[in-house]
Amino acid sequence: MKIATILGTRPEIIKLSPLIPLLEKQFTHILIHTGQHYDYEMDKVFFEELKLKEPNYKLNVGSHPQGKQTGIMLEKIESVLLKEKPNLVIVQGDTNSTLAGALAASKLGIKILHVESGCRSFNREMPEEINRVLTDAISSYLIAPDEQAVENLKKENVHGKIINLGSTAFDAALRIKIFVDSTPMKEEYVLLTLHRAENTTPEQLRSILGSLNELAKEIPIIFPIHPRTQKIVTDHNINISNIKSIPPTSYLKFISLLAHSKFCVTDSGGIQEEALVFNIPCLIPRNETEWMRLVDAGKNFLIGTEPKKIKNAILDLWSNEDKLQFIKEIQVDYPRNVSKNIIDMITGES
Repeated sequence: MKIATILGTRPEIIKLSPLIPLLEKQFTHILIHTGQHYDYEMDKVFFEELKLKEPNYKLNVGSHPQGKQTGIMLEKIESVLLKEKPNLVIVQGDTNSTLAGALAASKLGIKILHVESGCRSFNREMPEEINRVLTDAISSYLIAPDEQAVENLKKENVHGKIINLGSTAFDAALRIKIFVDSTPMKEEYVLLTLHRAENTTPEQLRSILGSLNELAKEIPIIFPIHPRTQKIVTDHNINISNIKSIPPTSYLKFISLLAHSKFCVTDSGGIQEEALVFNIPCLIPRNETEWMRLVDAGKNFLIGTEPKKIKNAILDLWSNEDKLQFIKEIQVDYPRNVSKNIIDMITGES
C-alpha cells in the first residue's frame, strides 16, 4: 500500500511527527512538503530535531494571497499524486496545505484520511474554519480528537468514516519531552505567542502589545515572534521594548521555554495541547477555541481579544499562586498512542 502525507507548516510537521516514522515502517510512504509559510531550509531543523526523513517532494509554494496560494498548491500536488498514484492521502489540521491536499486527492478519486477532524470554532470568518469544514466534507476517514469533534461531524452529516482516536499533538509532545532540559530557569516568566489574523491586524496588534509592553515592566514576558507578526510590528513601529521578543525558535527550544514558563498566553491551537503535556496553564486570547475540552476541564482559559482583559487575566494568574496550583492539580485524561492506533486502523481498512 502506498500512502502520501501532505504538510506545509510547522504545526503540521509537529503534529504528524509521531505518525510519519510509523508510516515509513509499515507502508510505501511519500512525504510532500508544500512550503506554505517558509522555504524548506527554514523548516529543516524541525525535521532534524523530530528525527524525520526529508520530504520526497518540496513544492516551495511560499506566501501568496490565500486563493492564489491554495490554487498553486492544488496544481503542484495534483502533479505529484498523478505520478505517485498513492492509495491514500493523509492531511492534518486546517491549513491551506490541508485543503489543497484533500481537494487534489478527491478530484483524483484517492481516499483521504484527515487527522484532527471535527474541530470547530464556529466562526466562518476564520480561513482555518473553512479549511476544516471543506476537508472534512470530502475525507474518507475522519480521525477525531475527542467526542465533541465527533458530534460536530455527525451534525454536518459527513459521508466519511468517523473514528475517535485522540490527538497526535499529545503524542508529539510526549515524544519530544525526554529531550527537554529539566533544569529550572533562574527567572519566572510568561510565554507569549500571537499569530492569528484576528489578533494581528495593525490596530489590534498595537493595542494588545501596547498593553503587554506596559505589563512587561512588572512581569517578564518572552515572545518568540512569528515572522508575519514581526513584519507588522516593524512596519507600524509598534513599541515592544519591554517585552523580550526573540526570533522563531526550533521546536525543542520552544518546548523547553513552554515547559519552564509559569504559564503561557497563546492563540495557537497546538500549544494549547502541548501545554497540557507539561501541565502549564494556558490563557487563550481568542473569543473561541477548537479545544473547548481543555477549557471545560479548567486547564485552559478563553480570555477574549480585548487588551485590558488579556492584561488583567495575566496579572491575576501571575499574582495568585493558589489559583495556579489549583489549575495544575486538575487531572485530564488524554488518549495516548494515537499514531499507532491510526496505523492499526489503516491496516485494518486496507
